[in-house]
Amino acid sequence: MVRNGKFYRRSCTGLYLRRILTRDLGADDAADIAQSSFEQVLRYAGQAQVGSPAGLLFTISRNLQIDSARRKKRVPHQSLDDDELIEQFAVSELTPERRYAARQRMELLSKALDALPPRCREAFVLCKLHDLSYDEAAQEMGISPTVVRKYLVQAMKECRSALL
Repeated sequence: MVRNGKFYRRSCTGLYLRRILTRDLGADDAADIAQSSFEQVLRYAGQAQVGSPAGLLFTISRNLQIDSARRKKRVPHQSLDDDELIEQFAVSELTPERRYAARQRMELLSKALDALPPRCREAFVLCKLHDLSYDEAAQEMGISPTVVRKYLVQAMKECRSALL
């Protein structure tokens, strides 16, 4: 480790980045994002003049962290092998108790939807049951897509509160 010059400063920046990422994500994810961040900075620095490499490094790592969170939110990670997956489905067969619980949930949802204002209920039915996009539902209802989105948010909140 060279104490004079930029090498020492860069290694301190790398350690600081890993510490921040580890605090936010955990050790494994932090190591992956830090590695990807350094790779992207080096790739970018080879193509263009970089005024603040540390600033670029932290910006790239923050963006990678956001992308990782979005990916995990969209596709939850399941580490089940085939045998565990088969066992899970075998255990999850419909028992009378599960059927009864599902029927109760459907009744609660039905009551929540019946309590919605008519236009809100119409937007929910068009988008969620008939699989129309916001634009298609808005065109059919004669309103803007933004209003359709607001109606759906309201309907989903009511459904969620009914189930809780």
